[in-house]
Amino acid sequence: MGRQSEGPVWYRGQQGLAKLLLESDEIICRGQIKARLPRSQITAWAAEGEDLILTTQDGPLSATLGAKEAAAWLRALDKPGPTLAEKLGLSERSRAFVPVPLLDYVLGTAVQPFLVSDIAGAALAIAELRSAEDLNAALAMIGALPLWGVTVKGKASPYGDADLRLALRALEYVDTKSCAVSAEMTATRWQKRAPAQKEPFSGVLKRSPQAGI
Repeated sequence: MGRQSEGPVWYRGQQGLAKLLLESDEIICRGQIKARLPRSQITAWAAEGEDLILTTQDGPLSATLGAKEAAAWLRALDKPGPTLAEKLGLSERSRAFVPVPLLDYVLGTAVQPFLVSDIAGAALAIAELRSAEDLNAALAMIGALPLWGVTVKGKASPYGDADLRLALRALEYVDTKSCAVSAEMTATRWQKRAPAQKEPFSGVLKRSPQAGI
């Protein structure tokens, strides 16, 4: 993941110079041609001479990257992307506490093998948040655990990522990572900000010129 290449791009009847970025969930096209292509909607890929050809639901995208770079993209695209559990940092040694019910099927299926019933055995918390009340309930239960806050995408969301961001930053949380969960849901990882460290008192007082001592 993380591959970047630049060259002339043809897509949906338009042509221009653009940069392609390969992410775990999508390919992003920036520049004179702009597009975000979910990996799930790219049905095939091939190299034809110096061109990388991606077959998408909206037609082919062709990028002239050079034969060597096009072949490198094919190798990268052939590798399976990380699972949702891996993107969330879940493993046998890194388990999750879930303070409020998970309603999204994709999320629940990914998290279920790594669930624990108590924060003492958890490395992180995952909460599906559809209201401020959900967030308050989750925060009351997770202690100092990092929190994956999962929200519904789009303007129709009852409690979106912007709402979550505003609430948690006011509580001195910082976001450290984000990932797509499903077509409907997105997740952001939050960690309580560490308190500022004060420099220890040296035991030496500096003399003020105005003090006269």
